[in-house]
Amino acid sequence: MNPKLNRIAFILLALALVMIGCSSDEEKKDAHFSKGVSYYEKGEYKSAELEFRNAIQIDPEFVDAYEQLGETYLKLGDPRGAFREFSMVAKLDPENTNAALKLATFYMLGKKTDESREKVEAVLEKQPNNIEALFLMAGLYDLEKNLYEAARVFEKILDIDSKQTRAYMGLARIYARQGKFDEAESQLMSAVHLAPNEIKPRLELVRFYTSRKAFDEAQAQIEKAIELNPGNAELYIILGNFFFQTKRPEDAESAYLKAIEIKPDDIKPYMVAAGYYTNTDNAEKALAMYEKALSVKPDDINIMTTMAGFFLKQKELEKAEQYLAKVLEARPQFFPARMMKGEIAAFKKDFTEAIGIFDQLIKEEPNASRAYYLKGFAHLGKGEVQIAKTALAKSVELNPKSVRAKMLLGEIALKERDFEKAQQESAEVLALHPKNYRARMMLGNALMGQGKTAEAEVAFKTLIEEQPDNPVGYYRLGLLKRGEKAYDAALENFNTALSLNPMLMDVFTNIVLVHGARKELDVALEKCDAQLEKVGDSDVHRAIINNLKGGILLAKKDVTAAETAFQSAIEANPNFMPPYYALAKIYLSSKQPQKAIDQYTAILAKNPDQAGPHMLLGTIYDMQKRYDMSEKHYRSALEINPQFAPAANNLAYLLSTNEAKIDEALKYAQIAKEKLPDDPSVMDTLGWIYYKKGLYGNAVQEFSESIEKLPENATVQYHMGAALFKKGDKDRAKSYLEKALALSADFDGADDARRMLSEI
Repeated sequence: MNPKLNRIAFILLALALVMIGCSSDEEKKDAHFSKGVSYYEKGEYKSAELEFRNAIQIDPEFVDAYEQLGETYLKLGDPRGAFREFSMVAKLDPENTNAALKLATFYMLGKKTDESREKVEAVLEKQPNNIEALFLMAGLYDLEKNLYEAARVFEKILDIDSKQTRAYMGLARIYARQGKFDEAESQLMSAVHLAPNEIKPRLELVRFYTSRKAFDEAQAQIEKAIELNPGNAELYIILGNFFFQTKRPEDAESAYLKAIEIKPDDIKPYMVAAGYYTNTDNAEKALAMYEKALSVKPDDINIMTTMAGFFLKQKELEKAEQYLAKVLEARPQFFPARMMKGEIAAFKKDFTEAIGIFDQLIKEEPNASRAYYLKGFAHLGKGEVQIAKTALAKSVELNPKSVRAKMLLGEIALKERDFEKAQQESAEVLALHPKNYRARMMLGNALMGQGKTAEAEVAFKTLIEEQPDNPVGYYRLGLLKRGEKAYDAALENFNTALSLNPMLMDVFTNIVLVHGARKELDVALEKCDAQLEKVGDSDVHRAIINNLKGGILLAKKDVTAAETAFQSAIEANPNFMPPYYALAKIYLSSKQPQKAIDQYTAILAKNPDQAGPHMLLGTIYDMQKRYDMSEKHYRSALEINPQFAPAANNLAYLLSTNEAKIDEALKYAQIAKEKLPDDPSVMDTLGWIYYKKGLYGNAVQEFSESIEKLPENATVQYHMGAALFKKGDKDRAKSYLEKALALSADFDGADDARRMLSEI
């Protein structure tokens, strides 16, 4: 055969194979694309995503596939993916209007107005009557608060197409913001009359009437929408939300259940009903709704994440973790689930793990305000106050409306006695949410701390007006009046608070203190006896009341009866510390401490496994400055009961005098704090150890809470002054050091207080 003919035949065959291959790729590409479109139209977006990706893999410049993939990501709730694909469309086809407008929308939502405007203007330059571009331009003007230009653009849209209901609604929002409510209503009515069967214009009218508190008109519009669209479950959800907002919970429940009846195969009505039951404290019904939603979509990670959050709120951590494990098994990088995992770790006081999770989330999403808030919360739990404040400040920077972050910053400021900062944070929260009870209380406390008693009184009276059955407002107002020595007003408020909750011992203690200040000791004793009857068998309450009773009896010089009362307090609650000190003082002041030592030593000889006698002996030796013996008895008490908080606290304070034992001291102080988190002596001990370790911010926090309960204690005032001095806040340090010396000239540390004052 002719070699030349062979070569020609080979070349022709190769060309044919290439053509067949190209044809095959083209067909495969089109087939994947067609399947993707079909899946998209049926709402099967994950399958559509796979087909469009397959088409792009065959042809990396397949513009239509990128565009459809971008639309698919929008349906899947993946804005990042959508932005990426539309950016690719714009790169391959700069004239593609849809991609340009989608990117402009993303930029506008991200507050990147310059980039958005550039895209919109490019479209309008070629298509000046492009309705979507004009709506985006109006939105940009609205963002910039240029209401005149925004209105002008909406009017231009209506000139082009008078049936554009969105333009009427846009004009209505502008008029409402300008206070032109009649004009706003007129625009909305025009939109409704133009498209009576459309839901959006009517719902915009509902929102308008609701904002104007025209609730009857709002309800009528929702019901009209339902009449025109009786099979629309979403409208019943809106009706339920309206009823809930207007404090008609039973009607709200009926509306939500009707939505479920209409659309039993849709998870949304179940989830909304579950949220309703959660908000009305019906956890059992809420859980039932979540479970029904999950039965409709067993693999839905959003339902499972929400259920994990529900169990976290119920403090059922094991169940919360079980649902999170399922979510993270399906989607290991699912951001909300990982966030909740960190939250649970913080809740379990595994702060190191929590911080690690939040740091990783922040690395991935630097604008995640909530991750910064939770990171701050975890650092605060770990005692790292400055790092916590930095994280919380960043959370507020990213989200100026973050109430939780502002409140936590305010609480830290209160503990640090930075009352101006606490006032600022609470005022900012109240500007956002005027009815926030905790913020109002913080504001009152901050004002009281600054000596602005008239303004504080207004804040506390507002609390009482807003929640007349809540004892907190009366208690805070009582404290303010007691500080002003307006004892009648103080007692009136304390008594009201106690009538609302007879078990509030802080309130009862202040009632006794007021009667003591008035020298009404018999009245105070009668109050104690009456209160013992009211609290019944509650050992914690009986211990506090008997301790108060012992103090009154001492003031009456009835030492024997006082000793009996203090012993009753210890018997009721061996972990309650004040009666140990009181008994030790009695024994020392009687100048017969050895008799008491012999007595408790004999008790231990008969029954050596009692922590209480060791505690009393340790306290007596402590006051005698026989520290080797006091340490021995505190350690003996802890050998018997390793969680015995009074001995742990006193041993910690004792060990803090030895720099080599400061870490051991911290260990015991933390045991005491865990067992007695609200005890002012424990706070003072832990604060002093923080001070010794150079953690002055942490120390200030502990001393601040201790001073709240022991304002007349010279040692605590000195400790606070010393910590502020070391922090460099010498002006505030001065006031605490001076108060300490005014209260007592010879407390342990008085000379150091004078030295610091001489250096200020």
